Amino acid sequence: MNLVELTDDEFTRFRDLIYRTSGIRLAENKRVLVSNRIRRRLRATGIDSYARYFEFLRSPAGREEMQPFLDVVTTNETYFFRDDAHYRWLADVYIPGAIADAAARKRPRSLRFWSAACSTGEEPYSIALKLAAHRKEMTGWRLEVVGTDLSASALTAARAAVYDERALHRVGAEDRRAYFDATPPGKWTLKPEVRSLVTLRNHNLLSPLLGEPFDCIFLKNVLIYFDAASKKKVVDVVLAAMARGGHLVTGPTEGIYGMLGALEKLKPWLYRKGG
Repeated sequence: MNLVELTDDEFTRFRDLIYRTSGIRLAENKRVLVSNRIRRRLRATGIDSYARYFEFLRSPAGREEMQPFLDVVTTNETYFFRDDAHYRWLADVYIPGAIADAAARKRPRSLRFWSAACSTGEEPYSIALKLAAHRKEMTGWRLEVVGTDLSASALTAARAAVYDERALHRVGAEDRRAYFDATPPGKWTLKPEVRSLVTLRNHNLLSPLLGEPFDCIFLKNVLIYFDAASKKKVVDVVLAAMARGGHLVTGPTEGIYGMLGALEKLKPWLYRKGG
C-alpha cells in the first residue's frame, strides 16, 4: 500500500466526520498528521484507499471500527502533576479544607473527582496521589476519582498504569518509592492502593455523564480542539455534573471563560459553583 496524503476533499470529509462524532475540530494544517494516522487503520483493516475506508466507517459493518479510528486521530499527551499550581491548591488548600469542614460537620466525609478527557491516566492518578498522601486523616471517607476519555486505547493504557520517565518527571523520589514499583527497563507501575481510588470509563464529552455529582472537576488541555458550539455543549455537561459548592479546575487553553458566568471565579483557572 503506497498512499499519498489525503486530498482536500477526503480531508474535509474525515474532518467533518470527526467533528460530528466527537466535537473535535481539526485545523487545516493537520492533514499530514491525519493522513499518517488513518494509514495505520488502513493497514489494520486491509482496506486499500481512504475513500473505501470512509465508506466503511459510515456503513453498519464498520460500526466497530469507529472507536479505533477515533483512537488514532485524537492526540493523548500528558504527564503527572501537569500545571503545578493546580496540584498545590489541591494538596494544600482543597483537601485540608474538606477535612476541616467534615470535622465541623459542614460536609459529608466523601469526595468525588472527575478527570475529564483523562487520556492515559496521569491526571486522575495525580489527583489520587494527593488523596493518598492524606489517607490517614481520611480514614472512613468515601473517595473516588472518575477518569473518562473518548479513546479506548488510552483507557487501556491507564488501566495498566505503567509509566516512563517522561510521564513521571515531576514525581519526586519519595513519592516514587511510596506509590510506584520499579518495572525494568525504566518503567514504573502505580501501586494498587492508588489505582483503587480511580474508576476509568469511556465517555464522549458531548454526552451527559450520569451518576452522582462531583465535588471537583478537572477539565484541562482538551477543549483547544473544540469549536465554540462544541465547547458550550461540554460546559453544559460539566455544569450539570457539578455538585453545589463544587469546584472546576481548567487549563490555560480551554477558551471557555466567557461560558462560566454561572460560576464564581476564584483564580484564572479555578471556579466554584454556588450552593
